[in-house]
Amino acid sequence: MIKFFTNREASNRLDINLSKWKRWSREFLPPDPLGGMQSGFARQYSPDGAFTVFLGGHLVADLKFTIPEAKQIIKDLHPWFGQNGFYFDSGINGTVNPGVGQLVKKYIIFIARQKDPDNTILFIYTIRGIISNEPVNYQGFEIMKERYMETTIGLQTKKISAADVNIVKTVNISDALNHFVVRLNLNRSRYPALSSTNSSIS
Repeated sequence: MIKFFTNREASNRLDINLSKWKRWSREFLPPDPLGGMQSGFARQYSPDGAFTVFLGGHLVADLKFTIPEAKQIIKDLHPWFGQNGFYFDSGINGTVNPGVGQLVKKYIIFIARQKDPDNTILFIYTIRGIISNEPVNYQGFEIMKERYMETTIGLQTKKISAADVNIVKTVNISDALNHFVVRLNLNRSRYPALSSTNSSIS
């Protein structure tokens, strides 16, 4: 059974100002089919709807993206989120993280804006899946040895396009999802990205 949350429940549990939560929900979700000033129904959020608002708010408030930029980022990454178990029950009808992806313990997303002469909002996403992170001795010094896989989303084919490497912002997406699930007291087993195989690396 899916748990739904009211505006107040979601904002309180996630420690987000209620008016800010409502504003973000209007920006990042489609209109509520049961909502409206005259309907008498308060909006309720599925886990995925609440996560979309939470992530959009993080992009705007913490990473300082504009609302249009945050909307584009969420739209661009939506298929990847679904394929990699970041949505509620997203892996119920199929295998999440096939191949080497099954070894990933934690995902980090690096977001770089592409330079485009038309001022179109275009981003390049480098998604790093960390497989292991362990201390090793190297020439008498203890360093960290990290194994990871990377994939890129959104690289355009036009020669004029290039990433602005001076502006790269980082989303610790596995940590963000874990925080969201813990604060809303959701069942971790419903999120393949947080399954025992994909447990977090410290």
